[in-house]
Amino acid sequence: MLFEDAKTKEPVIIVNDSTGYRGFNFETRFKTEFPKPFQLSLFNDYQFQIDGVTYFAENGCGITLAFKNNTFTRIDNSFSHKNQYSAIPFVHDNKPHLFSGYGLFTEKNIITYYDFVTNEWLLKQTSNVESITPRSSPFFLKKDVNLYVIDYLSRRDHVLDEYIRRLDLNTFRWHKEKRINKNIPLFNITYQHNNRLQIDDKIVSFYDKIVEVDIFNNFIKTFDYSIFKNIEAIKYFQRSKMLTYVYQSNQNYYIISEPYTSLKSKLISEMPLYVSESYSIFLYGFFIVVFAFAFCYGFYKLYVSYKIKKGQLLYSVTKDLFFVNKKNPLQLSPLNKAVLKVFLAQKGSFFALHSLNDALSEDLNEDNYVTINKRRERVLKDLKFELSNVLKMPKESVFSTRSSQLDKRMKEIKINIIFREV
Repeated sequence: MLFEDAKTKEPVIIVNDSTGYRGFNFETRFKTEFPKPFQLSLFNDYQFQIDGVTYFAENGCGITLAFKNNTFTRIDNSFSHKNQYSAIPFVHDNKPHLFSGYGLFTEKNIITYYDFVTNEWLLKQTSNVESITPRSSPFFLKKDVNLYVIDYLSRRDHVLDEYIRRLDLNTFRWHKEKRINKNIPLFNITYQHNNRLQIDDKIVSFYDKIVEVDIFNNFIKTFDYSIFKNIEAIKYFQRSKMLTYVYQSNQNYYIISEPYTSLKSKLISEMPLYVSESYSIFLYGFFIVVFAFAFCYGFYKLYVSYKIKKGQLLYSVTKDLFFVNKKNPLQLSPLNKAVLKVFLAQKGSFFALHSLNDALSEDLNEDNYVTINKRRERVLKDLKFELSNVLKMPKESVFSTRSSQLDKRMKEIKINIIFREV
């Protein structure tokens, strides 16, 4: 186990559960005892330095240890969660936190934190957790009160998220940041997350090559090693600007401390991390045009719909029904429907008023002018109110009447509605 002593800010390595070495030259040796029955190797992933104490959480979250004065102590009332392997560890408000992870056959987008009052791991609520997809082993960087997460780089088989996500630790709200350049290579280092660390404001990965990801200056650089090392564990110490790492050679393990610049060699490649600004502007303009077109089209459809409601009536030949729209048929009496069908046949033209009499007298045994005339008045009145109401038009505008041009004694009528057969 390799970690940073929170009090002295120097590296500590524990060997065989009982022997420790500290200092950048590892000249100070001490005896310790790792709490039983826990395995040392299960506490390498999550380490936190808070107020001069180094804390360790079990790899899947749950069991929590403290290291102080060369002594390990279990401090939790928890159990092995086995629910957040390969999560992001970070400290906020002097509490250990974990975001994401894998466990119980699913990836997570949850945040948990260790509560020093209850000595339990609790769930931290975020206001929009649904905006970030579940993930494990992402690249990450913490700066001030922001946690930046990149999932794109750590997947070869599929890409879950093409955007950098930022968690505002003041509000615990996720924000979508810049879009990742699709041309950069994907690094299949999902299971080497212990070999990724934050050096100043860069995310640096140590695998077959050294990869620097600078989310603030928009580049991703790949370097060769000065001398290749099969690195097993690595830590960066901010105060001394030193790297300490364990590497394997000829079945032996070695540990060394040196400046970061001594480990990396020539630059192999450099690419922009984000989509170029011109491309982004093009996309932005494109979406603005599409949005404007969609807005105008939608407005036009609403206007047409409004006009249809105001001056059109639909008629279904197969169903023999009149509609304002296709969902709501008009509830007309047989006489009202029969008369309306006469107007439909006239296609908005003037015709003799007495032409309605045939439709109004089908159920009468003999012609009765008084009865038919009363029916006609009642039906036209009913239709005037009904159509005025459903088509949102003035009652006096539904029908127009005039004297016949051939015989001034005869009246003609027409309906001021457009019929459309469907």
